[in-house]
Amino acid sequence: MKKFLGSLFFFLFLVESLAAFEGYHKWVGVIAQQSGYDDQKILHTLQYKDLVKMIKKWEKKDYFVSDLKYGEGKWVMVVSKGNGILSQLLLHEERWVDFRDKMRAYFKKGFYLIDLEYGMGEWVGVFSKDIRYTDARYSANSDIKKLDYLIQEGWSDHYKLTQITFGENRWVLLFAKGTKYRNEYYEVATSFSEALEIIDEQYSKDKDIIELEYALGKWVMLFGIHTGYKNQKYIYADRFDLFEKKLMSLRKNGYMITDLANGW
Repeated sequence: MKKFLGSLFFFLFLVESLAAFEGYHKWVGVIAQQSGYDDQKILHTLQYKDLVKMIKKWEKKDYFVSDLKYGEGKWVMVVSKGNGILSQLLLHEERWVDFRDKMRAYFKKGFYLIDLEYGMGEWVGVFSKDIRYTDARYSANSDIKKLDYLIQEGWSDHYKLTQITFGENRWVLLFAKGTKYRNEYYEVATSFSEALEIIDEQYSKDKDIIELEYALGKWVMLFGIHTGYKNQKYIYADRFDLFEKKLMSLRKNGYMITDLANGW
């Protein structure tokens, strides 16, 4: 009887621990030792107008925004040096249709997206002419079940998927030609623990994470080879200050962020 009760309590402990693991908001950093970046900083602010001021300050020091994320009421920005990016252009609009029209116009001018994020009612895109793409396009849909078809359609037209973003009740897929990515693979998980299992499985197949996005209870993941990353791994923490500490402890070993995500 004691043995049975002991096993029962241990099982309940595992269930409770898993529930707690899944129940907290998480900041997730995909990091690599070889990323193409020479230096990197991670910054955050509450207001978009302050974000713009910070970007201008770091532009003067030859940094560009390599990743932008909104979560837990704050804008988090990763600014980097290197990777052939010497200039950037920041565009924002409140409505997707307005941002979409600007994006199309800048694609025609040879500007391509470094990153796209939605937060506090703003679509924010970081563009540059220094990205070595030869063409770009997008697809958008509010139904996650249609993403697989849209991704397969892009691949069949010889585009590579470069980014997945959610905002204003729609999933936005960004495609490009001229990328170094090969053998891309897309997957969706309904929990963080399931997402980690999928990531570990793809790591065992020598595939890296290209993009990690969370929305509406889904973790959407994009993997590929020929990313140029060395020793890619992920870190996560329930609080942003703890996430920063983990990141800084690995920075001395040359690890830098290649993608930033947050979710539950």
